[in-house]
Amino acid sequence: NAFTPEGKNKILQPVAPGMASLNYFRVYNRWGQLMYQTKQFNQGWNGLLNGKMQDSGTYVWMVSGVDYTGKTISKKGTSVLIR
Repeated sequence: NAFTPEGKNKILQPVAPGMASLNYFRVYNRWGQLMYQTKQFNQGWNGLLNGKMQDSGTYVWMVSGVDYTGKTISKKGTSVLIR
């Protein structure tokens, strides 16, 4: 659950097998400030906010989508940004 924008895992993004659509993918810092959000598959956060590299630390992610049966699935967790 870690990513390094300058390393091998450059982007924090959801892996969503079996999902028909993505309602949202959001990343927050520890103070609750929204760092990133998208509704597109295969897109994710690169550790920047307004073009500025963010500090190393733990960030909270939340994702919600609809699977192929029409069920809404929501998950949340943390990931560590390593510089």
